[in-house]
Amino acid sequence: MPVALKSVFDYLSSANTCAVERNGVLSLKPTMGRIRALCTVDSFNRGMQYFKEGRVHKLRLSGGVVNAMVQGTRAYKVEINVDHGFESTCSCPYDFEGYCKHIVAALLAFNEDYPSIIDRGEVEQATVASALQGLDAEQLKDFLKKEFLRDKLLQDHFMIYATGEVKRGGKSVDDYKKEVDALYDDASTNGYIEYGNMIDFAKFTDVAERYIEKRNFAEAAKVFQALSEVIAENMDMVDDSDGYYGESFSEAIQSVASCVSSLEREKKSGYIDYFFEKFMEKKPDYFEEEYDEALRSVCVDKDDLEQLRELLWPHLPHFLPDSKNNWSRHYDSKVLLHMQAFVLDSLAKFGDEDSRRELYELFKKNYRKDEEFCLLYAEMLEKDGGVDEAIKVAEEGLNVFQPRLTTELRLFLNRHYETLSPERYKENLKKLFLQTIDWDFYEKLKKFSGKGWNSMLEEIVGYCLSSHDKNGYHDYGTILIDIYVREKMFEAALNEVLARKNLNMLSRYYKNLAEKYPTDYFNAYRELLLVYADAKMGREHYREVASELKKMKAIRGFEKEFKDYIKMFKEKYAKRPAFIDEMKQL
Repeated sequence: MPVALKSVFDYLSSANTCAVERNGVLSLKPTMGRIRALCTVDSFNRGMQYFKEGRVHKLRLSGGVVNAMVQGTRAYKVEINVDHGFESTCSCPYDFEGYCKHIVAALLAFNEDYPSIIDRGEVEQATVASALQGLDAEQLKDFLKKEFLRDKLLQDHFMIYATGEVKRGGKSVDDYKKEVDALYDDASTNGYIEYGNMIDFAKFTDVAERYIEKRNFAEAAKVFQALSEVIAENMDMVDDSDGYYGESFSEAIQSVASCVSSLEREKKSGYIDYFFEKFMEKKPDYFEEEYDEALRSVCVDKDDLEQLRELLWPHLPHFLPDSKNNWSRHYDSKVLLHMQAFVLDSLAKFGDEDSRRELYELFKKNYRKDEEFCLLYAEMLEKDGGVDEAIKVAEEGLNVFQPRLTTELRLFLNRHYETLSPERYKENLKKLFLQTIDWDFYEKLKKFSGKGWNSMLEEIVGYCLSSHDKNGYHDYGTILIDIYVREKMFEAALNEVLARKNLNMLSRYYKNLAEKYPTDYFNAYRELLLVYADAKMGREHYREVASELKKMKAIRGFEKEFKDYIKMFKEKYAKRPAFIDEMKQL
C-alpha cells in the first residue's frame, strides 16, 4: 500500500477509537458521586426519575463521546464527552446551575450499563478495524470517492488531514459565512429563532480544530471569524441574546484571537485592524467587550501595540465626560481611555519612557472621574514608591465615588492601614463588610476589635436597622438576622424573623431557631402555611407546602395540634387530589 494511503488508512482506523484505547480516561466511570457533583439536587432527582422511567434511548459510545436521546417534553439529544470530565451538552433549553435532568438521566444510564457499553464500543471498533484491514488500496479509494460525494463535511475533514486545507488556497471568510447562514435558514421560523432552539455549530468548530491540529492557524481563524460574524449579524433574530448564542459568539472570538496569536506579523496586523474596526463598530454593542479582550490578547509585541496606538489615537476623547450628565458618552469615552491606558502601560514595560509619562498624565487627569483610573493611579504611585501620595489618591476616591464602587479602593487601603493606622483599618473593615457582606471581613473585624467588639457590633446593628427598609443592593434586614444568629443572639433573631411574617424566612432559620422556640415557631407556621398554600396551585407548589409541613411536624410537643392541622388541611383541599397526594407522606 502506498505510504500516503496507508496514513489515511491508519487515520480511519483510529479516528473513532473508544476512549479506553486512547487514553484510559473512560475508566473514570461516571459514579453517583460524580454525577451529583455536576448538577443541582433538583436536576439529580428529576434525572433519576427519568432514568427509572426508561426515558433514555439510543445510548451509544463512539470516539470518546456518548450519545443518547432522552424523552422529555420532546426527544432531546444529549452528548457526553468522556475524555473531558463528562463535559456534556443537551438540546433542551435548560439555562440554570449545573447539568439538566436529561444529561443526568443519560449519565445514570451510562453508569448502569457501563460494562456492556464499553464492550460494545470495543467490539464495534475492532470490527471496523478488521473491515479496513480487508480492503486493498483501490477499494478504499473507491469507497472514499463515493462517500465524499455524499458527505461534504467528511471530504473537508479528509482534505485538511491529507493536505492541510480544504482546497488550494483555502476558503474565504464569505464562503464559510454562507455555510453558517444556511444553518440559520434551516433553524428559523419566519425569520425568527425561538428560545431553546440552539443551532449546533460543531461542524464548523470541528473543521477549525482539524486546521489547528495541522497548525494551519490562518484557515482556522477564518472559520471562527465567519462563525462569530454570522452569530453577531443574526442576534436580532434569536430569542437568547445573552445565553447560548452570546456564549457561542464569545467562544468564537476567543478562538479567532488564539489563532491570530500564532500568525506571522503581516497577517496578525490585518486582524488587529479587523478587531479594532469591530470594537469601534459595536454591532451589537454588547459584544464590544469581547473585541476589547481580543485586542488585548493579540497585542503583545511592541509593533502590535504601536499599531493599536495609531488606530486608537484619532478616536480618543479630550476628556472624560461626567457620568451624571451623559452616561452613554461617559461610558464610551471611558472604554477608549482604558484601552489607551492598556497600550501605554504595555509600551512602558518595553522601556518606553514617553509612554510611561503619558500614562501618568492620563491617570492624573481622570482619576477623580473614574474609580478604575483612581485605583490604577494609586497602584502606579505605590509601585514607584509614592505610598503617601497613593493613599491620598485612594482616600480621595472614597469621597468622590458611590460606596458600591469603592470596594477595590478600600482593599488597596487595607494593605496600608493595617500597619499605619489601626483605627482607620478597623473602620475600613467595617465599611468593606457592609458594602460587600463578605463574612471574612466581619470575622477579621471581630478579631481585630478585641475587647471593643461590642461597641463595633452596636454600630453594625445600628446601620442594618437604619438601612432595613431602604432599596439597595443588600437586604440588611436579613443580614441583621444572620448577625444575630452568628452572635448567638437568638431571641433577637426570632423577633426579626416573626416580624417578617414570611414563610421563606421562617424556613431559612428553622434549624437555628425552631428547637429553641418551639411554640413561637409552631404558631408562626400555623398562621403562614395556610396563606402560602392558598397563594397558587400546581404540583410543584404542593410539594413546597408539604416540605414545610414536614418541618412543622418535627417541632416537638405539638403532635395533637399538628394532627388537627393536617385534618383541617385535607378537608379544605379535598378537591385538589394532587395536593392530597403530596400530603400522604405526612
